[in-house]
Amino acid sequence: MTEQSNNISEYIISIYRKEDLMRAYQFDLEKFGTQVINFFPISDKEKLAEVNHYEEFMQKMKDQGIEEKGHLQEVNELVVTLSNLHDQLKADDEDYYGVYQKALPFIENNMSHAQGAIRDEIQICLNGIYGFLLLKIAERIIEPEDQEMVDRFGDLLSLLSYKYEEQKASN
Repeated sequence: MTEQSNNISEYIISIYRKEDLMRAYQFDLEKFGTQVINFFPISDKEKLAEVNHYEEFMQKMKDQGIEEKGHLQEVNELVVTLSNLHDQLKADDEDYYGVYQKALPFIENNMSHAQGAIRDEIQICLNGIYGFLLLKIAERIIEPEDQEMVDRFGDLLSLLSYKYEEQKASN
């Protein structure tokens, strides 16, 4: 796995991106190396390290049976940890609760659209941000109401990530 950034939410979303990238390349490391890693502005030694990293990443995905869908177990565990912290902060932190309230209508709307497939508020926010990034990559137009949703999800995840790091540092 890549080194974890100081923002746990960004890290989780980056892993989602890597998982989808491996699926898009159908776990063909040679093709991925030729079409992606070869264009990294790094030395040959660093490129070899990247190939090794992605080979391990692909193998981990295969070992966990998520070649077609799903996320790595360690990432799912991080989401559960964030969700538990989210629930605690909603009850104990007035500032967090205020940010949560601004995101709540969008969370509820997305949960309704998920029709029970996703019941976790933090997973909804992560999926919303990731979906937004995919739309940006595809150069799709982002409607103003969708931009507001992404902003609210981003605010909530940023504060949650900050609180996560704060809690981690105090342990």
